[in-house]
Amino acid sequence: MAKMIPAHPDESTVSAAERKIFDLLANDPDTKDWTVIHSLGLTRRGSKPYGEVDFIVLIPSGGVFCLEVKGGGVTCQQGLWTTTNREGKIIEMKRSPFMQAREGMFTVKNAVEKEFEAEPPVRATIVGSGVIFPDISFTIDSPEWERWEVIDQQDLRQPISVSLKRMAREQRKKLGVAATEPSLATIRSIRQFLRPDFEAVVTRSTQLQETEERLLKLTEEQYEALDLMADNERCLIEGAAGTGKTMLAFEYARRSAEAGYRTLLLCYNKLLGNWLHSRITETGLSGFLKGGRYYQLLRETILESFWATEFLEKEQNNSGNELFHIIHPFYGQLALEASHDRFEVIVIDEAQDMLKQSILEVLNIWLAGGLVKGRWAIFGDFQRQAIFENSPGDQLKTLLSSYCPDFAKGRLRINCRNTRHIGEETALLSGFNSPPYRLGQVDGLAVDYYYYNSEEKQIASLGDILHRLLQDGVKVGDMVVLSPSKFENSCASRMTGELDFRIAEVNTPTPTRSRTPVIMFSTIHAFKGMESPVIILCDVEQIDATEAQSLLYVGMSRARSLLIVLLHEQTKHSVKLAIARKLEEGWKKSL
Repeated sequence: MAKMIPAHPDESTVSAAERKIFDLLANDPDTKDWTVIHSLGLTRRGSKPYGEVDFIVLIPSGGVFCLEVKGGGVTCQQGLWTTTNREGKIIEMKRSPFMQAREGMFTVKNAVEKEFEAEPPVRATIVGSGVIFPDISFTIDSPEWERWEVIDQQDLRQPISVSLKRMAREQRKKLGVAATEPSLATIRSIRQFLRPDFEAVVTRSTQLQETEERLLKLTEEQYEALDLMADNERCLIEGAAGTGKTMLAFEYARRSAEAGYRTLLLCYNKLLGNWLHSRITETGLSGFLKGGRYYQLLRETILESFWATEFLEKEQNNSGNELFHIIHPFYGQLALEASHDRFEVIVIDEAQDMLKQSILEVLNIWLAGGLVKGRWAIFGDFQRQAIFENSPGDQLKTLLSSYCPDFAKGRLRINCRNTRHIGEETALLSGFNSPPYRLGQVDGLAVDYYYYNSEEKQIASLGDILHRLLQDGVKVGDMVVLSPSKFENSCASRMTGELDFRIAEVNTPTPTRSRTPVIMFSTIHAFKGMESPVIILCDVEQIDATEAQSLLYVGMSRARSLLIVLLHEQTKHSVKLAIARKLEEGWKKSL
């Protein structure tokens, strides 16, 4: 079966003919090693010239073929082409479908030749075109097209690969080219050149109001992770900070819901849970997709059950570990067993904080088929991000294996969130012997370090930094102040005097039209799973202890473009030693 890119038709695809061809290509057993790119929507998403090609089919030892799909009936009167859809509506075409396909063909051919000018085998790849009429028999002859460039309803009584192989043979015969290229290596090169333009997903906004939205193209390994999850019902995806786990978790959950599966997307952190909930609301898939913080959703389930009153009494009299590790799971299991409410797919983000026996026992009931037979995808970083769980990463994965011994495993290695400077120095100060990810390709601004030897100096430095950023035109919504300490214990809460801004905790309601800019503050713990263009990390008293390094790893990696760190002078020597490791050979051998 062909590798489809994307794996499912774009949600905006309204053409029944295109969906039909998509399914035929996706399910033809004779298209092994083929790659099919469905390019609907490219003209809307970008300015790439091949946006009007319906399908691009890459056939090893065959060629690259640009296909135009025309559903319904077609007519041509005095050179004017029209189509008639299933409702009888007549639509006028600007040009013939054969001209459309050929224009796409020449544009793709020129783009490939230009991109691979120094690689003759790729540059010389055969590029052809064709038109598919899935709803009619098309037997008209014309000098404008070759008969083998047409695939009609009669042809589709056989597997679609038969017609496409014929198209490849005839195109080669016409050009007098032997069937040696494109090789699988050439196909991969062309696919990687074309693929990034054909599917993009929206990354999450980095503050509560989601004022910043940008398109983020998936890396090749992230596509592979999505393919792995599509091919396996149970998957564990590991990746260091910044490798896109949350984005992929949301995208996989969205696709599952779109395919009609009742899907539950869970995380540990409240801020991230709120963000997931708001994004799910935006998708319009709330009927199939539910998501947010695990304990909040479980509590809601309990309160809808027969056990609500008894649970509330227990909740009033207990707190901390007993509440979350004993009472929640006990009443959660009772509520779920009584309701028989099951999800068909469960997706977990930040799993290093959630792989606990009490949680897995609940999930084993909440998921149809349980953890052994049900569909699930779990994303986690088991190196330094387990700041809520003291168990080693291997121990957490062993616990998961005790509930489900067989599942697929994938790994994300490319840091696609942070600039190269931020990614490298995050790993350095966090105590890694070499980067836990492949560094990004964008260098960006250098990380700024400010040292203080007293509380007063740190407060003054933080005020100067924030004032200067605002003066430089940095948006207030693009900045977050992080600290390992709670707000009342942080220097951020003790700023006085005449300021052109104020700092408030991230959960504090603020006036929407405040004249004074309000900069958000969060603990590192609460901001885990989130990100921001600019992070100012303060109250860093030490960097050598394991717990301190874990917090640095989480806090520093939240910054996408600019990172500023305020450190006590007692850390200066350790910072210099850490940064000096960049010159060591072992450090350069990153993943």
